[in-house]
Amino acid sequence: MFFFTKLAGALLKPLSLVVIALVVGLILAAFTRFRRSGLALIGVTTLALALISWWPISNTLMAPLERVHTPVEVGAPDNPTDQALPRGVAAIVVLGGGAVDDPSLPLTAQLSPTSLQRLIEGIRLWRLRPDALLVTSGALPRGRSQAAIAADLAVLLGVPREQIRRLPAARNTAEEAAAYAALAANVSDDSASGDEVRGLTLRQPVVVSSASHLPRAIAEFKSQGLEPLPAPTAHRASPQRFALPGDFVPQADDLRTAEAAWHEFLGRLWAWLRG
Repeated sequence: MFFFTKLAGALLKPLSLVVIALVVGLILAAFTRFRRSGLALIGVTTLALALISWWPISNTLMAPLERVHTPVEVGAPDNPTDQALPRGVAAIVVLGGGAVDDPSLPLTAQLSPTSLQRLIEGIRLWRLRPDALLVTSGALPRGRSQAAIAADLAVLLGVPREQIRRLPAARNTAEEAAAYAALAANVSDDSASGDEVRGLTLRQPVVVSSASHLPRAIAEFKSQGLEPLPAPTAHRASPQRFALPGDFVPQADDLRTAEAAWHEFLGRLWAWLRG
């Protein structure tokens, strides 16, 4: 089931749908008597690609997803405040967002830009609660897990390894929530560890993820009986206006924003179908 959901997600991406539509249009125009229909399909698809690659459209799709949760404010860099985080926070969970296990690359390059932003935000919040656990997550098809790569980078950035827990087998958001719930239950049930109180507060973790993805992630954690606190980051729908020449034309980065928004819409639909 996991393979087929990932396959469906890849085929239903906007760019994939555009390519499929263009190929169909070319076939109709070149090899059938429906030449006009094929040319019309090519024209409409090209226009659609241009529109979703333009920031007014991509930002409009993304902004409602990112406004659900407010970022955790910590004050100015030279005067941080920890009032935005409850004192009882005992775990900060950084959800996975993609990585590659390649020892020839520095750890910062092995994590995707999204994963790197999530990890940096998690470490930023951990510094306000250094007694809390920093939980990294994510599996990879081969090699080291994303959770391990993120944990190693966190250690290099100053987080003690004994304060880090990993969820290396979680392949998607639902599995991440289930794996963390199992971790919280195991810690709270381990009376010999001296972490009984921490185990109870692990039921209320700070969950760090991309702002657009966080509403779905929070719902998955709540479905496991947890009380997650949202910590959004990696925002894409930033305020913008027509100021530079590039603002008037489609951009590849804006297409990625539209694809990220579409991915979340599909993810929510799949979560709804699963109940």
